[in-house]
Amino acid sequence: MMRPRISIVMPFRNAAATLPEALASVLAQDFGDWELLAVDDHSTDGSAEVVQELAGGDSRIRLLSNEGLPGVVGASSTAGRAATSEWLARMDADDVSHPQRLSRQWAMACERPELDVIGCAVEIFSPLGDGMVRHVDWVNTLMEPVRIASARFIENPMVHPSSLMRKSAVEAAGGYREVAWAEDHDLYLRMLERGAVFGKVPETLLKWRDSPGRLTRSDPRYGDACRHRMRAHFLSRIPAVKQRGVVIAGAGPIGKTLALELQAKNIAVCGFFDVHPRRIGETIHGAEVAGLEQFGRRWREAVLLSAVGVPGGREEVAGLAAKAGYVEGGDFWGAC
Repeated sequence: MMRPRISIVMPFRNAAATLPEALASVLAQDFGDWELLAVDDHSTDGSAEVVQELAGGDSRIRLLSNEGLPGVVGASSTAGRAATSEWLARMDADDVSHPQRLSRQWAMACERPELDVIGCAVEIFSPLGDGMVRHVDWVNTLMEPVRIASARFIENPMVHPSSLMRKSAVEAAGGYREVAWAEDHDLYLRMLERGAVFGKVPETLLKWRDSPGRLTRSDPRYGDACRHRMRAHFLSRIPAVKQRGVVIAGAGPIGKTLALELQAKNIAVCGFFDVHPRRIGETIHGAEVAGLEQFGRRWREAVLLSAVGVPGGREEVAGLAAKAGYVEGGDFWGAC
């Protein structure tokens, strides 16, 4: 029996209400060379029976039980071990794939063999707040490898259930792991750190559902405090950061928290830049705050981190950094 080209990984827990639409979108794909690994993560609402019924004897659909700890990591790892393809397509049990999602992503995998992870633009439906809408608007601007890689510390630059991933690249980075922050962002950061190349099909091929029960809303590991800790963890492993320290643009709450997290990793925080008159000249966590008139001249040897949380702040710092000769993804990183 020939191996399928794509293994679709779909963990689920108590998703009986949304599984029919999600599975129907898989069955409607115009690319049929796939297997679906539907992993039951300790459901109590009859979700497994829904999968069995909708499969209707289709041998491409395999129902598995989570063999690890309860949660996305255990369920995704179970599917990864069972997958017979070199390419893993992630999908959540409450999302809907466009009929051409897999064919478009497979075409890009064939046309651009340097890519290890291939996403797509996404459409959010049933949004519960402006924050998720803004995130989707932002993530849909990141299409090419350089932009995705340089934006890795701002937020997660790839919507996880939109991704088609090379299995060998996932395994080389250590696979999914239980961590104190978001497991998908953690995986992507480890893959990017190892040189994996990310790209996206510039078409909207996934409808991504927002709901009160989403982990990003209900699990503290997806909150700001854990995100700052994750950023500091991975930033502190960059050779230039370790050797030259950092200067932080933004001496507000985000910048202060990031500084503390980095100092806990033995990274030197050389100083801050800020526009607030009352902050300029202060010393925060042992580092002086300077005004913008010194931007690009003082502490120029340090790696610049942007930590301005106000709307438009990220773009303003990026513009100043470019004029001062910083290279995003080199000696300048967005960090919020």
